[in-house]
Parts: sequence; C-alpha cells; structure tokens
Amino acid sequence: MLYEPLYRLEKTGIDIQYHTNKGKYVPAHWHAAVELIYILNGIGNVIFDGKDHPMVAGEFMLVDSNQIHEMKCAKASMMVAIQYSKNRMKNYVEDIDEMQISCTRENLEKEKLEAYLDICNLLKRLPPLYVTQPLGYYLQSQAVAMEVLFEVINHFAERRQDSAVTEKDSGLDRLAEITDYIEEHYKEQILLEDISSHFYLSREYFSRFFKKNMGVTFSRYVNQVRLMHIYYDICNTGDGIMELAEKHGFTNYKLFNRMFHEIYGCSPREVRQK
Repeated sequence: MLYEPLYRLEKTGIDIQYHTNKGKYVPAHWHAAVELIYILNGIGNVIFDGKDHPMVAGEFMLVDSNQIHEMKCAKASMMVAIQYSKNRMKNYVEDIDEMQISCTRENLEKEKLEAYLDICNLLKRLPPLYVTQPLGYYLQSQAVAMEVLFEVINHFAERRQDSAVTEKDSGLDRLAEITDYIEEHYKEQILLEDISSHFYLSREYFSRFFKKNMGVTFSRYVNQVRLMHIYYDICNTGDGIMELAEKHGFTNYKLFNRMFHEIYGCSPREVRQK
C-alpha cells in the first residue's frame, strides 16, 4: 500500500485496534509508529527484510517505525494491533530515535523469553476490556499498553547505527511519493517506463530502487494493491468478479486468479461464498 500516517496517534500517543478478518492481505507499507501485532486466534504472516515471519495465536511481534512490511492472513483470524507514536515516546526516552525496536518469536533470545511471556500476559488483558467495556475501560486499556511499552523499551530496544537511519529515511521520502502515485493510478495500466519518467529516474534505476526497498518488483506491487481493493469489494459488494478485476486494473484474468490464490489461499469465488 503506502505510507500510513496514523494521525489519531497524536492525541494520546497510543492507538489500539481490534481486527477480525475473513482473510486479509496488506501490501508493503510503513508508518512512523512502532507497531505491536498480537494474534488472538487464527494465524498470520508478516513479511519484512525479505523473510516470512509466521504467527499463531498467543504470539506477538514488534515492527519498528518506518519498517517496510506486508501482512497476510489467508484464513479467518482475530488480532490486536497497538501503535505507539515515536514522537510521544520521546517524552519518556529522549534518544528513542537512535534505537531499533524489534521482536519476532523465531528470533527470540533465550534470556528475553521471560519478558516476552510477561508482555503476552499483559496483552491478554485487553480483549476482555474491549468486550465488556466497563466504566473507564479506555483508560485501563491505555494503562495496559503503557505497561507493555515499558517492557518493550527495556528488553527489545537496541541502539542502531546513525548512517543506517539517515539512508533509510531518505529512501522512504521518495518511496512515499511513489506509492502515493500508485495508489492514485493503480486502476490504470501503469508502465515502468511511465512511472520512472514521472519521477525523473531511469527505468533501470527505478526498478532496482523499488525492488531493493519494497522487496517486490514494481509490477507485482501494483498487482498486490489491485488485489487488496478487489478482495474488499468481493466481501462488501455484489459486483461480478471479472467486473471487479477489470475495474481495479487487471487485464490478465489468468494472472489475477493465480495471484489471488497465492495470496489468499483460495479462489475469488470461494471468498464470495463464505
């Protein structure tokens, strides 16, 4: 997709979202907030740095600010996503911009297992609050999220190299412009030659730059964005599947079906029948 600004974070510094998915795919994107993803039931898969990170119920994962990542839930799932504003975090840790925050279950160090389980236990308190919504539940939810943040900063934050930060942020500024353009024009037949020319870059440089930073080729990313919009319309409208494919820019119906099954684990018609 594209850069996700998450403006509402600026009110409290913490945004807690509950998601129920019949199956979902979010193309490569990033945001300024640190994101914690906690699976309540079902399975999920987060892709970043060229690697798949599978998740099952009861696990959480940390995605650092400005970390380009994709998310895939081929089957029904429920999850909690907490976003923490980096600007607000500076009120508690002044040099937070110099730190890298990350945690995946498969890369979990033995000495951090206890902290990981402590965070899982804290996260278990959120769903009952959301379901029952007692008086002051929003305040209590924010308090739990702050406890989680304390554990995250103390156990899963490490100082990073300054040069890596500068280079990464510079590339993201250009990527934000490119992905905004794709989101605006994905229904059209966007050619590599056209978009590279639009941004005053050579075809070869644009292709390398995009693949290096986004982890997928330009053409595949455009089709991923199309699929995301098609999936939403399949679930929320009665329009014909071929009609939706054409509406959102797919001209190769065979490619559409193959990519749809690859990402969602079923055919478009099976989604419509659920």
